[in-house]
Order: sequence, then C-alpha cells, then structure tokens
Amino acid sequence: MMLLPALLLAAAGANPTFPAPATYRYAATLGGQPIGEWSATVQSRSGENEVDENSSAMFAGMQLAATASLVLGADLAPLRYEGSYHTPGQNPSVTVTVSGGYATVSGTLMNGTQRVGLLPNTQHFVVVEPGLLAGLFALPAQLGAWQESAVTWLTPTSAQAQLLTINPKASIPRPRGVPGSDALLSIERPLVVTIWYDPATLVPDEVIVPSQSATLTRERP
Repeated sequence: MMLLPALLLAAAGANPTFPAPATYRYAATLGGQPIGEWSATVQSRSGENEVDENSSAMFAGMQLAATASLVLGADLAPLRYEGSYHTPGQNPSVTVTVSGGYATVSGTLMNGTQRVGLLPNTQHFVVVEPGLLAGLFALPAQLGAWQESAVTWLTPTSAQAQLLTINPKASIPRPRGVPGSDALLSIERPLVVTIWYDPATLVPDEVIVPSQSATLTRERP
C-alpha cells in the first residue's frame, strides 16, 4: 500500500524545480533610466531545461543586442552555453561545453579553445555573462537545488573561473514593487548581485547589480 506514494515522492524529487516553460520579460534600467528590454524563454524537453535570452539596449548612443542559449541537465548543472553579441563594429560569439569537472570555452574574442576546471572545493559550474540574463535567471533554482556554500562562476567571453559565494543572512531593504512573498538571493562574490525571486516558481522578479546601478525588473502580463 505504501509503494505507490513512495515511488511518486521519488519521482518528484528526481528533477529539481525550475521555472515553468514560458517567456519572461524584463525592463532594464541603468541609474534609474530605461535602457532596454531583456527576455528569457524557458523550454523543457528530454530531461533538460533551456533558457533562451534575447536582449537589446540603447546605451551612450550605441545600439547593443545579445542572444544566448543556456542548456541545463536534469540536476540543473550547465551543459552548453552559446552567446552571440552585437555592438557597433563587433559581433563576438562564444560557446561553452561542460563535462564533469571541466568546461571547454571557444569564442571569437580569444585565441583558440580554453579548458577551465572547477575551482577547489566546488562541485558545480554556473555560466554567467555579466550584463546578460540567462545565467542569472537560473541561479535561484540552481543554488536552491544544490545547497552548496560555493560554486564556480564561469564568465564565457573571458573564460575566467571565479568563486561564487552567497550571504544567506543578508538583510537588504525590499525594493518598491517587489512582492512581499519574494525570497532573497544575495550573491557576494565575484560580483555583488541581489536577486528577488518567487520561491514558489523560482522566477526572478528583480535582479540588481549595485556596482553598475543596473536593475532588471520583471514585466507581468
């Protein structure tokens, strides 16, 4: 009589929770001024979750744009990342493939292919391109699933590995407009980032990078 409930519980715990398939849109501001729109489209298939980003901004008179695709395995560990960025006079691209404790990075801004290992005392990579959304969007789900004190943050365009640490006891004023039920993810290193997210869906509602006075605010239908 207890076999079926046990199997159902095991199945529910097999795959960590991730935001539901949909397109999530964000308004970007810099120093309080609107600069553009970011979006993250979540797809789920064959045990993998994919976050497809499409972002565009006008900054200092320059039109900037980016597309990116981040594919995560059943345990939410990154498998692949592809980014294509567009700036005046440059259109760089980068690809990251993760296997075990190593990531292979290749791109138009680097010479050849680089192999990057996990930092000591870490078990997972996260792939985050500063200024873009895909990697940050996945962080509440990833870090919540792994429950690790530190992970390796990999920046695609530089192939640089840095230690990501969080402050679980951070006390930060809740911004106006952020739902009262939202949870806080406070990243201390390698870059101070504050993510307010819905704990039921793991969807970020607001992402703040204080050093850049940059904010991404979710636009609800």
